[in-house]
Amino acid sequence: MLPWLLVFSVLGLGARVVFTMVSRKEWGAEAVGCSTQLILPVDFLVIHHITRLECHDQMVCSQRLRELQTHHIHNNSWCDIAYNFLVGDDGRVYEGIGWNVQGWHTQGYRNISLGFAFFGTKEACPRAVIRSDWEARESHCPEMNLPAKYVIIIHTSGRTCNVSDECRRVVRDTQSFFMDRLDTCDTGYNFLVGQDGAIYEGTGWNVQGSHTAGYNDIALGIAFMGTFTGTPPNAAALEAAQSLIQCAVDKRYLTPNYLLVGQSDVENTLSPGKALYSIIKTWPHFKH
Repeated sequence: MLPWLLVFSVLGLGARVVFTMVSRKEWGAEAVGCSTQLILPVDFLVIHHITRLECHDQMVCSQRLRELQTHHIHNNSWCDIAYNFLVGDDGRVYEGIGWNVQGWHTQGYRNISLGFAFFGTKEACPRAVIRSDWEARESHCPEMNLPAKYVIIIHTSGRTCNVSDECRRVVRDTQSFFMDRLDTCDTGYNFLVGQDGAIYEGTGWNVQGSHTAGYNDIALGIAFMGTFTGTPPNAAALEAAQSLIQCAVDKRYLTPNYLLVGQSDVENTLSPGKALYSIIKTWPHFKH
């Protein structure tokens, strides 16, 4: 195995870094492949982590990769492993589908990005903008019945936001709409996700939202701010939501065998929008 020279000019960064690359042949990749070519240079680098697949030496990392490739091909019906490259805790970079082929890592960004995945959970929970930071009104709502059994994905059908100050205003306005117009005890959602890639605390882990009748006490309602019928949320928002769900499992706010649904699966509504729904159908634990 030889040290390869990674030239980050493919990403427009102009830096040179020497690292050890483990080829597909070396880690024992199944002899399949994707054929859709990636046009270089790409515009985005999307970083992922693969939960519960920690590895600290080449033998274990290679085994984990073979298992992951098998899951992606035979369980998800994808053409190969989802990522262009993967990084182990042994300090090695493992060739996924490589530089020139589109992966299946982030819907809507496959043809314009490289997907890099780190083995294991590097940070259990994404940092959330807490209620006091967005100037939430005081409220008193019933408690959740934890651990929750469902995750319900929603869109707010209102304004979207791309920067922190704007997102905080949208979160405040959403709370006001629920409390003043709908006469609820607080905002409707446990958490909200902005196009700035941040998580905003709604009612939080322990307190019920008012998003879906019959499910508020047993489901975490995660709402993407905006309307996503034609265009999906961006990669940062999608990644933040997935990290939040994994955090809920790790912190035991959500049962490990939870079910993930779109709001339209349990209520007569267009939420979370066709574009967003088509993405969450590919997420773990989805149940139509």
